[in-house]
Amino acid sequence: MTVFDRIKELSEKRGISVQKAAIDIGFSENLFYQWKTSSPKSDRLQKVADYFNVSTDYLLGRTESEVNTNSP
Repeated sequence: MTVFDRIKELSEKRGISVQKAAIDIGFSENLFYQWKTSSPKSDRLQKVADYFNVSTDYLLGRTESEVNTNSP
């Protein structure tokens, strides 16, 4: 599963489009689609993780748990 697939899945669970999520975070509405074929920069990936309250490891597919254990 790609980073884009994870973002799409998280967006659907929250009832929003990937475009809306990108805009809410402050990105261009098509940025996530670019991530289908390229790797995101770490600062942008962290913003996405914070927005969805998941870990960057989850977005990268390193874990199946959505739970962000790094939040205070």
